[in-house]
Formats: sequence, structure tokens, C-alpha cells
Amino acid sequence: MSKKNTIKVFKKSISSTVRAISENKNIDVHYGPSTKKQKNNQITLPLPSLKFSESEKIEIRGNADSSALKIKYHNELIHKSKVINSAVSKKIFDSIEVARYESIGINKFPGILKNIEKIMESKYDSKNLKNIFEKKDIDLEDAVQLIIQEHFTGKILSKKLNKIISIWRQDIGPIIKENLNLLIDNLNKQKDFSDLSLLLAEKLQSMDIESNTENDGNGEMEDGSLEEDQKNSENSDEINQDTGFESEDGNSDVSEESDNSLTESENNEGENNENINPIYEPPKENIKNFYYTAFTKKFDEIIAASELCDIDELIRLRNNLDKQLENMDNIISRLANRLQRKLMAQQKRWWEFNLEEGILDSARLSRVILNPEQPLSYKMEIESEFKDTVVSLLIDNSGSMRGRPITVAALSADILARTLERCGVKVEILGFTTRSWKGGKARDEWIKSGRPPEPGRLNEIRHIVYKSANDPWRRARLNLGLMLREGILKENIDGEAIEWAHNRLLQRVEHRKILMVISDGAPVDDSTLSTNTGSYLDKHLREVIKKIEDQSRIELLAIGIGHDVTRYYKQALTIVEVDQLGGAITNQLAMLFDPIKASQKTA
Repeated sequence: MSKKNTIKVFKKSISSTVRAISENKNIDVHYGPSTKKQKNNQITLPLPSLKFSESEKIEIRGNADSSALKIKYHNELIHKSKVINSAVSKKIFDSIEVARYESIGINKFPGILKNIEKIMESKYDSKNLKNIFEKKDIDLEDAVQLIIQEHFTGKILSKKLNKIISIWRQDIGPIIKENLNLLIDNLNKQKDFSDLSLLLAEKLQSMDIESNTENDGNGEMEDGSLEEDQKNSENSDEINQDTGFESEDGNSDVSEESDNSLTESENNEGENNENINPIYEPPKENIKNFYYTAFTKKFDEIIAASELCDIDELIRLRNNLDKQLENMDNIISRLANRLQRKLMAQQKRWWEFNLEEGILDSARLSRVILNPEQPLSYKMEIESEFKDTVVSLLIDNSGSMRGRPITVAALSADILARTLERCGVKVEILGFTTRSWKGGKARDEWIKSGRPPEPGRLNEIRHIVYKSANDPWRRARLNLGLMLREGILKENIDGEAIEWAHNRLLQRVEHRKILMVISDGAPVDDSTLSTNTGSYLDKHLREVIKKIEDQSRIELLAIGIGHDVTRYYKQALTIVEVDQLGGAITNQLAMLFDPIKASQKTA
């Protein structure tokens, strides 16, 4: 058989396979350069060369199998409905979705694994794998896709693919593993899966930034490098419009129109850069004999929210928050009302009688009239235990909270403050972040000092008081809008923030004190982590939590947004959707204010 006929038979075989896997008999298979302008029932595969090697056949089969699985298991409308903050996140989000529908197919048709692996292998065939020593040589989204697919299918990657991603595995593997069970549980539910994968993509996005910081050897990055990398990425995604593509019947087509849309660029200007905060997955190490320090504290600040911007901007930000509140008011208010009813039900009037002072007991005056020598009797109301309570809400103000998470946190804090205030429970709302990216003045001073090793915490922390416990809600309502301000959200050093909030509670006179931490990730400060051991901030966080849980009467609990905080806190829960935050807060507090549990905790 001639080479031409061999290719023709091969094309027909591919078309039959695609239609069988996709379970769609109307699929049109074309061969040539891919274009963004194509019909829903059309796929484009690489055009076979005259050489038509075995490796080339496997690669074409792999692309055909992947395309068929996409048609069968992928809904593009669901995928495009997700709002993605950056180009880096979008690439990772896309790669996780590819891993999902390809893994479903591999689990159903194990024989296609070799074909699909060839797609990625061919991408890196032009590189000498022996010379790949840096992360910049391997696209982060490719590593994410392969590691996730390995977990989803239970199949070990080929030696070539394993070598390709080995340089990324140690950094991103633990983060993926942390979210793995929820992803697997929703593997066949694209809508729920995409919500989870979007959160994971936002966690992983800054790994791309982190890999760039390693190029100068000390974690510093030249200005504009992010922008340059992004331009290169956009250029690599451009489609060659010079040639057409060949359909399975040999006809040649030309793209109807070129796609001139530009990839959304990221804002790389200093404090507005939301991707510079890397996500770090700490190992579970022993915290004994651990000593935590800060290189300098003279640039740290504890500041009222009202001092961080003028009153006009606070009003504008609060108006923006109120607009968001219109969409969520019914949901969170309903939960808040349930909490209020639970608390109000406990407001029974308990009285102690036969006292020598207090309120005159009029019911016993008849005894005095009958016997004037009988002393007057007084009574006093006993305060319900829950009214002698203060709740401190400590909110992670790091860059990864930007967008909907911080908006929902601000809304939940706002409604919670109003609800508990009506019930006589005082609420304090605090935030924690840093004043600068990449260490700020603290790092500058360290550099001037000759860069001594292991300097400890190396950034300027900023602790924000949005509402003190003694302030009524109406006086602090404007402050909560500050969380929506660009540039406020930077990096997060959780351990010191929890110590600060804990110490504030210690100064309170209330009998019962509750500290609730809301966070979406492990403690991360790029400057500190690049100059100390990798688990430095994590060890300190564990040390602080252990000390409070073992030695303090303050009740500590946490809510993780898309992040498992149960590995840190004894009392904790994890939510997947940020919209669950309001319910999580009110449910946790309702449980804490249960009369039986409350008496156990304060005993």
C-alpha cells in the first residue's frame, strides 16, 4: 500500500475512533493548524507528514482522543462562566479542566493513556531534557496538568514526563494533594469541579512568579520581568494564519477570520500586583526548640482603618460594599436572624433573691407591712452567660483574598457585628497583612546590614483595626469598605497576627472570649521565606496556635476558604465556596453559644 493510501486509511480510522469515544456521529475531523474559529462539531488534528513515523501516529491519536473526550465530557459554557483574575490563573484553570476530562477517558479506556501522554512529550521533544534544571524551562500549567492527571488515574507517568515535571513536583505536589479528595469527588460534576479548580488555580498561580524570583539567586526580581514573560506567553499563543488545514477528505480550508483578541494582561505595578504573593505548602515539622524573631519591628504598624484613606474614599468603598450587600443580604441576614433567635432564646430573666442590696423586691413588701421589724428584701438580675462574651473576628487581608473572598468576608463581618450587637455580645473586627511586597523597608535595612543569614521575619507587618469591641457598629460601618481598596491586600504572617488578636482579647473584662480566624491559605511572606528555612512562618503559626489552645482560656477557631486549616487548628472547618462563609460563621457561633457546650468550655 502506498504512503498516501496508508495515511488515508489512518485518517478514516481516527475519524471512527473520535466518533466512537465522543458518542457523536456528526463530528467532522480536519487536519492542519488549529484555529479559534471552528464549529462545535469540528475538531482539528495535526496534519500527517510524508514521513509518517510511528511517533507521529501516536501523537495524532493522542490529540484525537483528547479532542473526543473534550466533546464528550466538557461543557464550554460552564468553563467560560468562571471569572478569572489573571492570565496565569486562566492557564492553570484550563490545564486542570483538561486533566479532568482526559482522566475520565483514561479511566474508561486505559489504552489511550500512551497516546495522550505523547501530546505532552512531543511539546518538549525539541528540548534537551538533560539540560532542564530550572522551572522556567517547564510551563507551570503543564506540570499541574500532569500531576493532577497522575492522581486522578492512578497511573504512573512515563519516564520522560516524570523527568519533565520533577523540578515542579516538590513545590506544587502538596498543594494539589491538599485539594485532591474534593476534586476527585466532583470529577464527573464539571460545575462543582470548576469551582474547586478555580480556587486551586488561584493558589498555584504565584508559583509562576516564584520561579522567576529564583533567577537572580536571592529572591529579587528585575522590574518588568513579569510583563516580559507575559508578552512572551501571549506571543507563543498566537496562531499561524499563513496556512489552511486539510479535512479528512483531502480538501483544504482557510480560516474565515484571524483572531486579534489580546490576552488579558496583569497589573504588575507594585502594591497592586495580586500575583506576587506565593502560595506555600508547609511540611508538618516538629516545633520544639524553635525560636521565632523579626529582623526589625520599627516599621510595623497597628492602625485604625479610618487612617488608611480619607473619608471620601471610605464612603465610596462602603457604597460599593453596600451594593454587594444587596445581592447577599437575604442569604446572610437569614442566617444572622437564626443566630439571633438562638441567642435571644437564652435571654431568660434569672433573679437572685433575699439580698441586702439591689432592686427592692416589691413582692415581699407585704411581709414588712405585717411585721415592721422584718428587713427589706432586695433582688438582682443575673446576667446570661452569653451576654458576658466578646468575639474577635481576625480576617486574612492577603493578596490571595482579593476579589470575592474578601468581599464576602467584609459582608459577613458587617452583618455579624450588627447581629451580635443586638444581642448584647461585643464584636471586634481585625485584619492582618503587610505594608509592602517583597520585604519593604525591613528588607532594605537587612541588605544594608550585609544580608546576615536567617534574619527571621523580614517584612513590615500591618495590623488593621476595622472595629474595636467597644465601638458600636454604626461608628465603624464605613471602615469595613477599606477591605475593597486596591493595594491594601498584600502578604500574610498569620502567627504574629493571631498573637496580636489574642493579646487584645486578654485585656478585655468579659468572662468568655472567642477568637475566630478567617484565612484562605498558609502563612506566606516571600521575603521571609526566601531568607529563612522554608517552614519558618508555618512553625511559628503552629507554635502560637498550640500555646493558645493548650494554655489560654480564649477559644480559638478557624474557617478556611478553599484551604484545609484543620491541620493547624483543633476547632476548624473548611469551606469551598466563599458564599458559604456567612453560613459557616453563624453556624460556628451558634454551636459555640449552645448552653451545654458553652458551660463545658468555660468550666
